[in-house]
Amino acid sequence: MARGAAKMGKRKFSGLEITLIVLFVLVGIVAIALVVLLATGEPAVTKEPTNPTQQPDPEPFVPVCPDIPIAERVDCHPEAGGSQQRCLARGCCWSPLDQTNVPWCFFSSNNGYTVVSQNHADSTRLEAQLKRVNSPSLYGAEITELTFTAEMQTENRLRFHITDANKARFEVPHEHVNSLTSSPNGPLNYELELVHSPFGVRVRRVSNRKILFDTTVAPLVFEDQYLQISAKLASDNIYGLGEHVHQNYRHDMNWRTWPIFTRDSFPNGGTHNIYGHYPFFMCLETNHGESFGVFLMNSNAMDVTLQPAPAVTYRTIGGVLDFYILLGATPEAIVQEFTELVGRPTIPPYWAFGFQLSRWDYGSLEEVKRTVERNREIGLPYVSASNLGLLLLHSEIDAPPLGLQTSHISIQLETVQCCIKS
Repeated sequence: MARGAAKMGKRKFSGLEITLIVLFVLVGIVAIALVVLLATGEPAVTKEPTNPTQQPDPEPFVPVCPDIPIAERVDCHPEAGGSQQRCLARGCCWSPLDQTNVPWCFFSSNNGYTVVSQNHADSTRLEAQLKRVNSPSLYGAEITELTFTAEMQTENRLRFHITDANKARFEVPHEHVNSLTSSPNGPLNYELELVHSPFGVRVRRVSNRKILFDTTVAPLVFEDQYLQISAKLASDNIYGLGEHVHQNYRHDMNWRTWPIFTRDSFPNGGTHNIYGHYPFFMCLETNHGESFGVFLMNSNAMDVTLQPAPAVTYRTIGGVLDFYILLGATPEAIVQEFTELVGRPTIPPYWAFGFQLSRWDYGSLEEVKRTVERNREIGLPYVSASNLGLLLLHSEIDAPPLGLQTSHISIQLETVQCCIKS
């Protein structure tokens, strides 16, 4: 047995065994080195980037969620299908509630734009350049550089305008509403404050220093086909906007959204938009009558949301943000300021004050003629009107063969022309 043990002690390793042992030792050394690197976080070799201009990956966006009253939350996910994941992907704040209509997803405070430069051309004009904060977008195609222009047009009228700094966008052509052509005749009744970071606009009444219109309540969103701006208001006495069927003159501020886009539809209640496009409202500030009006010069389809802050949010799918803020001592003065801006109403002709006899569809021209004759026979003063365009389109002209000739249409229209009989 001693001889066998001596033989085992003198045994030599084969080449394969030595190779395996060396590999095992090397693997052990590498493993120990990796453990040390992971523990210290210091790499042994620093590798230069292949592209010297390559920038490091940006830090992930972390929304700063302000501690604000629920009434001041501005919806960051106004469309259906909101979720925590979608909300956070937009860089917004998520906080579910059990209250009806209150946004669960609302804007963070580190969003929007900042002022990078400003220039006071003179005492009645202010220009500023805005740059978008590095943050997620809502729908994409965000515009990173904007131009802000403010014009103190009259003592009671302020205009501010926001558009793409590098590319022209559609603006509403209007025969009366123009840019500044003269200086105010007296001291301004308002004061404009430009907030730099994040960008915002505050408008105050000089006499009592009360803030009337404050856009710092939520960040500005300016994308190619989605524009959004919000403003906190001086009071919740809001009148206007349209055209809709409003159940009350004074608006309900409990998270109500009104669409504004001309639509050939009969008044059917609810929040449905109908014929007119009126992005104008008036705010009664106090019981003494002081008021101000807000007019957005934009003809694109839009939504206007009213919330109990009180605040208003505009969402539109194009154009620019072209606002006019009008001040007055009474609501009547605001109406005067507004019609001075957009044009006075046309005085109607005398006959238009007569009795109007009209309906959706008389069925045929013969029925219109019979209606006219019935009123003539009883001597009833009236102005008769009919939806002749719809009538002719659907009953006469489309009927084979060609239907009414132009001369025949003229004769028939003369028959049902507005008539006044005393």
